[in-house]
Amino acid sequence: MKLCYLNILWTLDPGVLNKLSHQTHALRNAMGPNDTADCLVVVRQDVADIVKRNPSLILFPISVPGSSSVQEALLPFLVWPKLKNRLSEYSAVVTRWTIPSPTFLNVVRRQPVFTEHHSKELEEIALASGIKPFVRRIWEKRYGPRILRAVQGIIGVTDEIRRYELERAGCKSPSIILPNGVSLEGIPFKPPSVFSGKSLQLAFVSSQFAPWHGLDRLLEGLRLWQGQSPRLTLHLIGRLTPAQEATIQRMGLAEMVRIHGVLYGNDLDEVILSCHLAIGSLALHRNGLREACVLKVREYAARGLPFIIAYDDPDLPAGLPWVLKIPADESPVEIDALVNFAEEVSKIPSLAKEMRTFAESKLSWTVKMKRLVRFVLDNV
Repeated sequence: MKLCYLNILWTLDPGVLNKLSHQTHALRNAMGPNDTADCLVVVRQDVADIVKRNPSLILFPISVPGSSSVQEALLPFLVWPKLKNRLSEYSAVVTRWTIPSPTFLNVVRRQPVFTEHHSKELEEIALASGIKPFVRRIWEKRYGPRILRAVQGIIGVTDEIRRYELERAGCKSPSIILPNGVSLEGIPFKPPSVFSGKSLQLAFVSSQFAPWHGLDRLLEGLRLWQGQSPRLTLHLIGRLTPAQEATIQRMGLAEMVRIHGVLYGNDLDEVILSCHLAIGSLALHRNGLREACVLKVREYAARGLPFIIAYDDPDLPAGLPWVLKIPADESPVEIDALVNFAEEVSKIPSLAKEMRTFAESKLSWTVKMKRLVRFVLDNV
């Protein structure tokens, strides 16, 4: 079998490329001796000209004449005819869900295609305003169910999303839950700092802080905590908007919040090692989600850094001592609960090693891609 893992992304950031590279490496290792797999990444031509080439990935740049707004409107529909000859080389295609269209439907009717879903599309679109989400909603309603009924199988990163897509399809298509994974080879393991009770250091990592990350919930909790013991420092690693930085100043949190910007490599490792706890997504309920499989949380687990979330994760069973789940609502984060959590995990010997072992056996891309290959082979 020759398998294509297709990602129609248009724009890229280094984190996305890195994730796809690790995923592709694990996918190829999971294939049989006579099988192969490629990761095909579709981007706009102007992006392909500036992005750093990755030997694990095949970039497929496309363009159409016209302004950027014209290209943005046309590319989702023209991409499939442009991909036709390339996709014909493969026995099966696994594609991350993209804008449904007549040309997308033609492809899934022509060859075995499996779709991968990371959100409840219509609910996510409903959160946005403007002409683009309005048009996207029309295409989702008109062609989404027809495409889902025609595919070979449906892959949901959570059971909630898998069931949502099956309901949209209106039929019992083959389906699987396949949460995100992590590549442990690129994540150093060194037990993080142990909380002494005097100063609590929190790490919050994201490429940018979107509403569903719930940074506002945490900032309000810190505002209410000011002047209490222990002293808290929140390390924000990623891009903040000017409005978010202004909010930190307005709330009087400048001394409690350190804004590091985007960090990679040793710079990121140094900050993470100084922290006692990490923060996962705290407001995914704003996207209509109860379940998620956030990548950063998997990296925290691989590092041995206990963390806080506000959703259910299919890979993290209830009762894990290094996961604190808080309510999925609009209330401020209760800092008392974080302090108590830090005190409890500091008493567990070899906690970091236990977390790393869990990540190796349950969260690695190697484990995930073996399941994906079995699912495709069973249903192609």
